[in-house]
Amino acid sequence: MVVMDKRELTNDQITSDRVRILHTADWHIGKQLHKYSLEEDHRLFFDWLIEYVKSRKINLLLVSGDVFDTAFPSATSLRQYYQFLTSLIAVNCRIVITAGNHDSPAVLNAPSDILSHLNINVVGDVSSFPDRCYVALPESNLAVAAIPFLRDADLRKSVSGMNYTDRLTQIREGISRYYQNILEFHKENYPEFGLIGMGHLHVSGVETSESEREVHVVGNLAAFELNHFPKGYEYIALGHIHKPQKLADRIRYSGSPIPLSFSEREDPKFVVELEFDKGALTSQNLIKIPQWRELRSFAGNLIEVKEQLDKYDPKSILEPFVEVHVTEANYDPQIHLQFEQMLQEYENARFRIIKPRLTFENRLKDAADLFATGVEIEDLSPRQVFLRRLESEEMETEQRELLRTAFDELLGEISIGE
Repeated sequence: MVVMDKRELTNDQITSDRVRILHTADWHIGKQLHKYSLEEDHRLFFDWLIEYVKSRKINLLLVSGDVFDTAFPSATSLRQYYQFLTSLIAVNCRIVITAGNHDSPAVLNAPSDILSHLNINVVGDVSSFPDRCYVALPESNLAVAAIPFLRDADLRKSVSGMNYTDRLTQIREGISRYYQNILEFHKENYPEFGLIGMGHLHVSGVETSESEREVHVVGNLAAFELNHFPKGYEYIALGHIHKPQKLADRIRYSGSPIPLSFSEREDPKFVVELEFDKGALTSQNLIKIPQWRELRSFAGNLIEVKEQLDKYDPKSILEPFVEVHVTEANYDPQIHLQFEQMLQEYENARFRIIKPRLTFENRLKDAADLFATGVEIEDLSPRQVFLRRLESEEMETEQRELLRTAFDELLGEISIGE
């Protein structure tokens, strides 16, 4: 049934017409960066977030998917998640959490009935749409369309003879239909409330980073356009893309709260603070999250990289993670030896090299040579493997582009069929 919880509206934060909301997403609890844990990064983020919620008297926290990094989180990851939720119960902050593509709906849904009695609404899937997906907050003159990551089975019917384009059209229309249906439900039942939407999907034109897995990202699967969102939402809080970005005046990706790949090492991280008055959005501000661990990248030939490492003076609270990419013109087995010796020299430094790479520009003999020293194939997506193979071939630009497009379409077919 639709949530209409009016219990224990203590402290003046919920009883006034002005409501403060925080939008975040893509926590990826349990994430490892090249097999190194980010548990401490998450702990410091959660400590900071709890203090921010207290200091700003935040009324509602929205978490738009990818709570965990894997479908079956470890006991440590689950403990970190529940400890955070427990800490927020004491400050009377409502929480609405939706599942992302990394999350298991069953894992998130398992404690949802208990959590709902603690002002925490968790939506792992749309099996009970729209009841669980619609959270009414009468004390705030607001309602939340808590739409999780929509899987293929949620979006289309398998019909014999349907081609690739038809299936993509069904997916796009299916996503739009969920937002439209819950908007109509809202207008029929609580038209006096402002409506906030949540979502976990890839919208065409966004800027991505290496850490997003290729779900609704490759080929034409990225063709869900902004105009497919129906009018009528005061704000749409999106997750799935790790770079914070504004798509329209009232549609945003908050981005991930900590860097999840070296491609994000220069990206500032934010949560979005929203303010509503009598159900209407009045302001939105990006709140910068402190960064507790430096991610640094050094590239050049062996001599140049060693000079950069010698000059590096770490400043972060947590041990910095470093990637090094040494590139030499011609293959020389002595360079291999010197490279390994360099890594040993820095084992006790004030930073940790977690991603070492050594490549030779004029040596590509077989498939094994497509991967630089220190790079494991499981760290790469299928598309990255294919592109490396493609780059090693001598061919015309037009032919290379045709092969890349064909591969994206095939990968898209596989993603749809999963």
